Amino acid sequence: MMICVGMTGNAMAASVLGALLDRSLVQMAEASADARTYDRRTIHTVSDVWDNNTFSLFRALAARTSWGRDRRARSALEWMAALGVERRTWMVEQSAIAGYDLESSLPAPMETDRHRRDYRGFVRPSTVALTTEAAAEIGVDYDLATAEVRSLVLERIGTGLSGTLAVAARRRYASERPPDEVAELWLWFDEVTDARFDSRDSSGITLGCGTGQVAIGMGERGILRAVRATVHPVDMAWHLSAAGRALDARTPTDPRPSRRTQPPRRQEPLDDGPLVAATILHHAMLEIRMVRYANHAGQILVRPLCRAFTGAGESILAASAHRRASRREEAFRRLVEDWVRQGGPDLAPWFAGRLRDLTGKVHGTTREWVNSLMPPMERESEPAGGPVSDLPAGSELRLAEYVAAHTRYEHPHVGSALVQLAVPPRPQAERDELWNLRGLRLKSPRLFQVSDAAFHGATDPRLTGVPEAVRSLSLSGGSLTMSADEAETRGR
Repeated sequence: MMICVGMTGNAMAASVLGALLDRSLVQMAEASADARTYDRRTIHTVSDVWDNNTFSLFRALAARTSWGRDRRARSALEWMAALGVERRTWMVEQSAIAGYDLESSLPAPMETDRHRRDYRGFVRPSTVALTTEAAAEIGVDYDLATAEVRSLVLERIGTGLSGTLAVAARRRYASERPPDEVAELWLWFDEVTDARFDSRDSSGITLGCGTGQVAIGMGERGILRAVRATVHPVDMAWHLSAAGRALDARTPTDPRPSRRTQPPRRQEPLDDGPLVAATILHHAMLEIRMVRYANHAGQILVRPLCRAFTGAGESILAASAHRRASRREEAFRRLVEDWVRQGGPDLAPWFAGRLRDLTGKVHGTTREWVNSLMPPMERESEPAGGPVSDLPAGSELRLAEYVAAHTRYEHPHVGSALVQLAVPPRPQAERDELWNLRGLRLKSPRLFQVSDAAFHGATDPRLTGVPEAVRSLSLSGGSLTMSADEAETRGR
């Protein structure tokens, strides 16, 4: 049984920081372990934690005493937790799994204002649950009868089906915006139970909210049902809407003082060894975070990157604990070399690129050392994935995305259709080969049809066109069909 301890005695804040990093790597490795249960949301959310916290971790541990490291680490943890309730909850849960009681050591969670004013002093909308009341407010401010689907995403998150819908709608209220400009209504759905959509029938939106479910009508026959949903208007003139004016009357004009914890003060520059390690780890987190873009998810080497940095938090703590600068530098060099070795051939080009970029930031013997790591790793990158025409019958649909051609703030956007499939190992594959993601993207689709049935089991893909120029794809006997004149492959 695991016993949680507070951040006192030997269980210091620095140890919690390191444990959170190691838990992050474990979470992302598990979320990407099998393409059939690939959890893009978790991978993106967890990697995003380390965008502005990786260097805070290294700077906290750069203090020369355990007391100094602990003090800086406490500041870094408070800054990390102040980003929002969800982030704070994640930190408490993951530190508890690692054996630490972080809850009692953090300041009480801040109350967040649902609505705010922007730099112009105008009230801005927030993301709210789609209820009968919220749907009625939207119907007052926007013409849903002529609204059109701008984009639709259906995606397996782990084993559940989720959805995202963007609707372009004309305003019912007067505004100073160009008369041909439309607002966007963004809706997010959890636990989708029913979905049918046809790009040829995408005009006219209805919002229905009942007990235990929401239902969005799209066109005459399209439907999207889910257990719950949230909605957010993306509208530069929202403050002039009926909902905006009502909120403006009860929202303070003067900005409220922020209770957000200030970021940890920038400490002295990192020594060369820690700087190289911090920069490489930071780049790894940014690379993993690219899964937020659905068309890139199959290309990001999440599993190899997590494998390469396994145990990084504990190792960084150990390297930082050396009192002598020379020993500390040596320890960080060995740590980077371990990461490169653990990355293996799959990550050789990635590490070579990151180290090459670093040669201009370090000098002397450190530059010589960085250069010495690159030559053995240089090799030509192999193309990701196999031929699009080689999609096994047992492939399973993970994501289907449709984007209509449109103009947004005077910038034209080309339409597209994207699918991602979990593809089984090849029959002749080695025993340890796993399912992987492979994708197909069609530009300017003529047709996009999908139903939730396409996400249930094997899809038996049917393609037309030569491998270099696929014209159409059909899955699950027509439960998903898309066709266009151009194709772009994505996957690994």
